[in-house]
Amino acid sequence: MYEGFGEGEPYAPPQHDVLFGDIFKASFMLDVFVREDTKPLGGGDLPANLASKFGKWISQRVDGDEAIGVYSPALTPNRETRFALAHTTFRAASDSPCAILLSDSCLVATSLVQGRQRRSVGGRLLFAPLSTVSAEKWLSLTQQQDFGRFPLPADRRLPEHTVAEMGGCFMVDARDVKNHADSRVLSLGEALAEELEVRWDAYATRRGPLAYGRNTLKLASLLSGGGQPAAQQQAAADAIADTLDLAFFIEGSDLEAVSAAEEQARIFGGKPEVLAPPLTAAIVTHLRDLAALAAAAADRLEAS
Repeated sequence: MYEGFGEGEPYAPPQHDVLFGDIFKASFMLDVFVREDTKPLGGGDLPANLASKFGKWISQRVDGDEAIGVYSPALTPNRETRFALAHTTFRAASDSPCAILLSDSCLVATSLVQGRQRRSVGGRLLFAPLSTVSAEKWLSLTQQQDFGRFPLPADRRLPEHTVAEMGGCFMVDARDVKNHADSRVLSLGEALAEELEVRWDAYATRRGPLAYGRNTLKLASLLSGGGQPAAQQQAAADAIADTLDLAFFIEGSDLEAVSAAEEQARIFGGKPEVLAPPLTAAIVTHLRDLAALAAAAADRLEAS
C-alpha cells in the first residue's frame, strides 16, 4: 500500500498546464461549506473614509486606508455578484491555505481552455483542503486505509505532516483557478498522482483498487467461514483482485491514451492511421491477458 512513497520523486515543479493533483497556496483557497443558515447577501465595498466610523458602530477597530466589504441578508442581493453566507474552516492568520486539485486533468483542460479551441473559461473545479496532523496520526494514515484522508510525503514547501482532507472538498470558479495558476507550489509525481487517484476513486465512488482489495478480502473471509481466510480462499481473492487490477489499468491507461490520441487527431491534425495501431495492439494484448486472468480467477473461486 501507498507505493508512491517509495517510487521516484513524489513531487515535481508545476507544469505549464494545470493538472490533477496540483497543490495551490493562496489566501482564497478556503475550505468553504454550506449549511442550512445560508442566505443571499446584499451589500458591497464600504469606502475607506467610512470604514473606521463603521467599525466604531459595531465595536470593532478597522485600520488601514482600504475599502471593506459590508454584506447582510437585510440588503437587497445583487444577482451579478451572488454573495451568500457560508461557513469555513479557519486557520492561523499567518498561514496561507493550501488545497489540492481533484478534478481530473481532462475536465481541467476543458474548464481552463488548455489546448482547446473556440472555448471560454468556465465552470468550477474541485479541491480538497490540506491540513496538518500529529506525526503519529500521519504515520498511521500511511499504513492504514482511510478513504477520506490522504497523507502527503514531506517536502520543504509544505507544512510537516500534511494531509489532503477529501471529506472537506470545495469548489473554486475556473476563472480564478486560471488567474492564479502561478499560485501552485507543487505538482505530484506520476506514482504519487496514481496513488491519489486510487484513493479518490475509493472515497468518491467506492470503486478501484482500494475498494475491491478490501472487498475481495471480505470474500475470502466469508469463504473461510468468517475470521482469518485460509490459504486457498485467500488465493482465490487475490486472483480476483489481479483480474480487476488489469481491468483498471485498461480503463485508466490504455483508454486514456486513446482519448488523448483522438484529441490529437481532432484538434491538432494528427493522423488516425498512425495513432491507432499501437493503441489497438496494446488493448488487444491486455484484453487477452484479462481473459486469461478472469478464467483463472473463476476456477480458483469455484474450487473454494
